[in-house]
Amino acid sequence: MTKHLNCNNVVEFEELSSTNIMAGMLLTDGRPLEGSVILTRFQNQGQGLSTNVWESKPGKNLLMSMILYPIFVKPASQFLLHKISSLAVMETVKHFIQSENIFIKWPNDIYAGKRKIAGILTKNIISGNSIKSSVIGIGLNVNQESFSDKLPNPVSLKMITGKTFNIKQVLNKLCKQLEHYYNLLHENEALLIDDLYLKSLLNFKTTARYKTEGGIFSGEICGVTDFGRLQIRHGNKIREFDIKEIEHLFD
Repeated sequence: MTKHLNCNNVVEFEELSSTNIMAGMLLTDGRPLEGSVILTRFQNQGQGLSTNVWESKPGKNLLMSMILYPIFVKPASQFLLHKISSLAVMETVKHFIQSENIFIKWPNDIYAGKRKIAGILTKNIISGNSIKSSVIGIGLNVNQESFSDKLPNPVSLKMITGKTFNIKQVLNKLCKQLEHYYNLLHENEALLIDDLYLKSLLNFKTTARYKTEGGIFSGEICGVTDFGRLQIRHGNKIREFDIKEIEHLFD
């Protein structure tokens, strides 16, 4: 397979507002090499989905953003970029904790069992009928052992294994996984990516409980649309949900 991405350009900072914000500034000022990584020890405005924030103690976790130029991906298929980043983070976590009990929790979290170990925030700039640039922001809990009580279910690699990890080694593994899945996307393997993503989803084809504005119901995740909407089979119907319209409930 041809290698379409090389992640050798790593720009490190002691502290940033957020790596995604810095990546956006770099893209405004010029055109960094594709695969460039912005890395920081601490974010004072770490971004999560919507208005959420990402909490991390200085130097304890992997906080990074990667810059891509996926002009070969149509805007209507942009959720594929989120799929490949989710798969890359999931496989990285599996590697370091040597467990298969790792899942992608739609739309942007990686879970170890029933606890959140990583989050992903993808921001795309669209021009005409192509994606001009994409910033993949990733926060992966590595060595942090205590979190704010405001976070419902956080966990880290160290909390699971009892080991202290070299964050640069974790970064290197993650970059290799990102390269692998980005190359698959470049090689028109969208169907394979879709299949791997669905099989990796938390509660895929498993009855689970969910909460919406209409109340609590039980159903099975059966798919995700091209636009990233979650599909759940409820009785004889398939219901679709956008981000923030549904909440997973854990027993």
